[in-house]
Amino acid sequence: MERPDPMPPVPPLEGTWILDLDGVVWLTGEAITGVTASVARLRDAGVTVVFATNNSAPTIAELIERMHKAGIPAGPADLITSAQAAASMVEPGESILALADGGAREALLARGARLVDSGPADAVVVGWTHEITFDRLAQASTAVRAGARLIGTNDDPTHPTPQGLMPGSGALLAYVVTASGKVAQVAGKPYQPMIDLIRAHHPDATLVVGDRPSTDGRLARAVGAPFALVYSGVTAVGDPVDPPADYAASDLSDLVDQAAGPAKAD
Repeated sequence: MERPDPMPPVPPLEGTWILDLDGVVWLTGEAITGVTASVARLRDAGVTVVFATNNSAPTIAELIERMHKAGIPAGPADLITSAQAAASMVEPGESILALADGGAREALLARGARLVDSGPADAVVVGWTHEITFDRLAQASTAVRAGARLIGTNDDPTHPTPQGLMPGSGALLAYVVTASGKVAQVAGKPYQPMIDLIRAHHPDATLVVGDRPSTDGRLARAVGAPFALVYSGVTAVGDPVDPPADYAASDLSDLVDQAAGPAKAD
């Protein structure tokens, strides 16, 4: 993999690193080369590793299973998801039409929301899902026009896979926004609900690592931590980067190598 242009040296291995999942740890569940050893090195050095994902489709159990298959021990406390952030935006007992997969539905039920198959509803929640039909999109749009709040788990336009970029939750959300004529509230990175979750559980974040500056970079600025951009996901070397990255690496393994420094290699 091509190495990015030289950047300032990455700070030492310490504190709490917030890692994105898609494009940093894996691509649609396939672990990126070297990531297992890299996470182990971080933990062995005393770094607290937290995984923050905008992908609301997998349940917590599914995410943990994927982590274990990638050789990375993890539990619910190690994960922060846009599904949880979206659920924090509804009240217990509210009726929710969820155009979303299991992760978002799980989080909404844990919040005490009542899931409905069609409107009327208090809110419509749109997340990443393969189960898209014209009828489901029409139901969501109709419910929003009738007064339901529109909540997006995230507005990422694309989703990285080993085969390239596929439509993301933002593409689905844009349909409902256009068809309903309403503005969506967005839960995931870099918006306030996700920021609030990270601040509540990990106020000591020392580095945010991600592959998408518009989400991971802005999240880093919001929580007051440096942003390390890796080129193993949606961003390629030479692409515009806004906000600018504080550090850059080909992938997580390269980033950890830089942070460890030459003295750690002895």
